[in-house]
Amino acid sequence: QFRAGIQPTDAELAAEFAAHPDTYKMPEKRRVRYLSIDANALRAKMVVTAQDVEGQYNRNIQTYSTPDQIRASHILFKTDGKDEAVVKKVAESVLAKAKAPGADFAALAKQYSEDSTKDAGGDLDYFGHGRMVKEFDDAAWALTPGQISGLVKSQFGFHIIKLTDKKAAAQRTLAEVRPQLEDQLKYEKAQAEAGKVAGEIAQEIKTPADMDRIARARGFTVGDSGLFSREEPLAGIGFAPSVSSQAF
Repeated sequence: QFRAGIQPTDAELAAEFAAHPDTYKMPEKRRVRYLSIDANALRAKMVVTAQDVEGQYNRNIQTYSTPDQIRASHILFKTDGKDEAVVKKVAESVLAKAKAPGADFAALAKQYSEDSTKDAGGDLDYFGHGRMVKEFDDAAWALTPGQISGLVKSQFGFHIIKLTDKKAAAQRTLAEVRPQLEDQLKYEKAQAEAGKVAGEIAQEIKTPADMDRIARARGFTVGDSGLFSREEPLAGIGFAPSVSSQAF
């Protein structure tokens, strides 16, 4: 309401401008013309043979293997800075509750556990051999699904562990991963081809006019970035720090 009736004078505007010079500074800007080789466009033209796919699969076969895994929940009673005998006695009483018929292990974990997993009922999700400290690992892997351990002492305190699931090792077959491998190999070949073509074109361009001539001959389009500062995206390219750095 009050703003409508106020008209700053030229002197006031000048004073405000002089008091905050950095607010009105424009960064240095550049403008470039560019010819970009789109690897994604080349991707569709790449040919991948069955031998290429099989070789890639065999070279990276471990990538498609899943080792034995188990899923467990636990209740942790920390001993750091506490009387260990007192903590053990509490842990033993909770262990008895956990092993009682019809006991809700997740509810007990939420009530008693001092681990960050307590809100998830002590669930540790799936993990492989050696992911946990040795004492915990040995005890967990010795259990069968549904079984609850005795008290397990580790550097963190006393644990009560319940094994909830066990997964055997699995190997994804070549047929299962073939589409993924074909796409990956086409991408790699397209990247290599784009680099090769870009290198050839760079050698051919000697003057600004050469860029347009070569672009027409090869079916590419010359782009114009418009004005941009060091931290701004380039039209048609987006954020490209290496291009921006070269331009400046």
